[in-house]
Amino acid sequence: MAKRTAIIDIGSNSARMAIFEKSSRFAFHLINETKSRVRIGEGAYNYGGILQEPALKRAFSALEEFSYIIHSLKCQKTICIATSALRDAPNASAFIAKVKDELNIHIKIIQGRQEAYYGAVGSLNYLMPIDDAVTIDIGGGSTELARIEHGKIVDTISLNIGTVRLKELYFDKRKSLEDIRLFLDKEIQNIPENFASSTIIGIGGTLRSLSKMIMEKINYPIKTVHGFEYSIEEYHALVNTIVTSDVLDLKNLGVRKDRYDTMREGCFIFQELYQRFDAKRLITSGAGVREGAYLCDLLRSCHHRFSPNFKLSLRSLKDRFSIYEKDDLYVKRIATQLFDVLKPLHNIDSSYKFELSIASELSNIGLKLGFYQSNLHGFYFVINNLNYGFSHKQKILIAMLIKYHTKKIISPEEMDAYKTLLPDMTIINWLGFLLALAKAINRDLGKGNIALSYENHTLCITADTNLFLAKEMIKQLLKPASFAIIIK
Repeated sequence: MAKRTAIIDIGSNSARMAIFEKSSRFAFHLINETKSRVRIGEGAYNYGGILQEPALKRAFSALEEFSYIIHSLKCQKTICIATSALRDAPNASAFIAKVKDELNIHIKIIQGRQEAYYGAVGSLNYLMPIDDAVTIDIGGGSTELARIEHGKIVDTISLNIGTVRLKELYFDKRKSLEDIRLFLDKEIQNIPENFASSTIIGIGGTLRSLSKMIMEKINYPIKTVHGFEYSIEEYHALVNTIVTSDVLDLKNLGVRKDRYDTMREGCFIFQELYQRFDAKRLITSGAGVREGAYLCDLLRSCHHRFSPNFKLSLRSLKDRFSIYEKDDLYVKRIATQLFDVLKPLHNIDSSYKFELSIASELSNIGLKLGFYQSNLHGFYFVINNLNYGFSHKQKILIAMLIKYHTKKIISPEEMDAYKTLLPDMTIINWLGFLLALAKAINRDLGKGNIALSYENHTLCITADTNLFLAKEMIKQLLKPASFAIIIK
C-alpha cells in the first residue's frame, strides 16, 4: 500500500480531493483536503445529461491543479472516481480521455450502488459501532442509501434525485412545492421497505451543513461535526423552514453562502426521506465516498472493515506522537487495576474504565510538542484528532483527563464549557486521580511488578523496587475520598 494516496471524487456539484498518509499498517491521517465547486453537472439536466463546455472547463482546471498538489506532496497512488454527472453524461468519455492524456489521471465512473457502498464503508469504519441504520448521501445529481443491519451493509440503492438536478428542473423553473414533492415521492417509492430505520447516518454536504447549523444554534461545545447526533423531530421545523424559504432568507437562518443554491433542495430530499422512514435521530458522518474508496483499497483483504478492537484515531495519534508507548501501556494496566481495586470507594460504572484506559495511552502525547504545558498540548491533540471510533462524550472526557489529571481536583468552573457532554464531577475527579496515581507509580519509568489491594480504608501498593519518586509524587495528589495509601 502506498505511503501517500490521493482520492479524488468528481460529483455533480463539487470535485474534492483527500490525501491520506499512512503511519503504520492500517493507521493513517489526512494531510490535505482540497475542494472546488466546479458544478460539472450545471446545465446538463436540461439537455439530456450532456455536460456543458463551461462546466467541463472548470472541472478540467480543478483537476489540473489537483495534479500539481499530488505531485508536490509526492503521492504514490491516485484513485479518481466520478459519480452521477459523468455517469449520466453521453459525452463523458471525451472528458475522461482528455484528463487521462493531459493530466495522467485515470477517472473511473462508479455506479450508484457502488457509491452508496463506499459511503457506508467510510461511515461504519469511522463512527462508533452501529448496529442498525440507513446511510443517506445527498449529492448534486443523485442520492445514495445503504442499509445497515447487525453492523453490516446488507443492501444499497441509488436514486436519481439530487440538489443540482432538483434546482435546475424544478426550483429554477419556479415549480410548486407540490410538484417537487410529487417528483420526489415517485423516486422514493423505489426504496425497498427494508431500508426503513429509526437511525439515519448523514453523509454529504447538505446533511453536514445542517448539522453545523444546529451545532451553532445550540452553542455546541465541540466544533467537530463528525459524530454529532440530534433528534430529527426536534429540528423538523428548522428543516421545513429551510425548504420553504427564498434564497435570500437562507442567510438569516445561518446557511453558509456557498450553500445558498443547494440547501433548500438538499433539505427537501432529506425531509421526504426521514418522513418515509419515520426516522428518529441522525448521526453525522464526516466520512463518505472518498474515505470509503480509500478504505476499500486499504482493507481489501479484511472485508473492508477494521478489526473491532482497532481504533484508527488512537493508533494514528500514537504512531505520530507517542514517545513512551511501553510506559503508557504499563500506566494503562495499572490505572485499570486501580479502578477495579478501588471500586468499593468510587462505585463508578465499569464502562468508564474504557475512557480511563484511552486517556492513559494518550496522556504523554503532548510531550512531542514540548515538555512544558504538555498536558494542554495533549488536550488539543485529542479534541481535534480523536474523532474516529469515539463518541463526542468519550472524546471530551478523555481530553479532560489528559489535561487535568496531575496534582489537583478538577473544579466545576473548568468543566463548564463542556458540561452537557461530561459525566458527574465526582466521576471525572476519580478518573483523573486514578490516572495520576498510576503515572506516579511509574514515575521512574521502571515498569516494575506491582500488586494492589484495598482493605480497612487503605490502598496497599506492593512493589519490587523502592518507588522513592512515586512516594514523593503521591503525597502531592489530592484524593477524591478519605483513605490511606501505603507502599511496601
